[in-house]
Amino acid sequence: MIRQPLWVVQSLVAVVGLSAMMASWGGMDALRNLVIAWVVAGAWGSGLNLIAQTIGWDRVYYEYERLVASPVTLPVYFAGVVAGHLPFFLTVSVAPAVLVGMLIGIPPSALVMILSLSPLAIMLGAFTSLAVVLGIRNPTNISAITNPLNTLTVVLPPVYYPLSALPMYFRPPLLAVPTVSLMEVASGLPPRVLQPLSTAAVLSSMGGHHNPRSAQEDEMGVKVDEPWTWCSLRRFSHPISGALMPQG
Repeated sequence: MIRQPLWVVQSLVAVVGLSAMMASWGGMDALRNLVIAWVVAGAWGSGLNLIAQTIGWDRVYYEYERLVASPVTLPVYFAGVVAGHLPFFLTVSVAPAVLVGMLIGIPPSALVMILSLSPLAIMLGAFTSLAVVLGIRNPTNISAITNPLNTLTVVLPPVYYPLSALPMYFRPPLLAVPTVSLMEVASGLPPRVLQPLSTAAVLSSMGGHHNPRSAQEDEMGVKVDEPWTWCSLRRFSHPISGALMPQG
């Protein structure tokens, strides 16, 4: 990260651009999903792309052979690689997620619960990628393996968009994709943990003016005192069954 500061700049520019795009087209609902996606996709990408690339290139350049003659054990080596990539993940994924999450009213307790999925996502991403990378007898370009894997598991599946947007028969099979399952777990936090904050309340806190009706309901008609869950953001439609949830 220190040797390649432009990577951090590039990632932070993408954060600003994604935030503006989601806020413009999807409003507060899209921003809430983006906060979760930053954590899940960022942790998964750190494991699947960065960590697996490091270990894969160490294999290509015979770093394994050098470590065999050292006192470094395999668990220590793996832990060191993971720890070495944590600053990048914390800078470009966790920090923006926490900042935007606090601005749109997601409580700190909910953010902590979302962040608690990060270790699992990192390990799943790393082991998934390494199962492919280390299975190739003579790899010549590790990036050509890990980058497409990251695209196939983050960009294509419903990570930055809701699972309920897809036809019903696609939903159960897609839960086999780890990123999709992690997103659904993070989005289904206990209702009393994630409290709603209306768009009007955010605008009011910034000095804007709003309709008296908006003080009680947000743009989707959800009452401010109603517990917020991702199911409620999807117009009360459960992502798997599609059944309408009670609107209180």
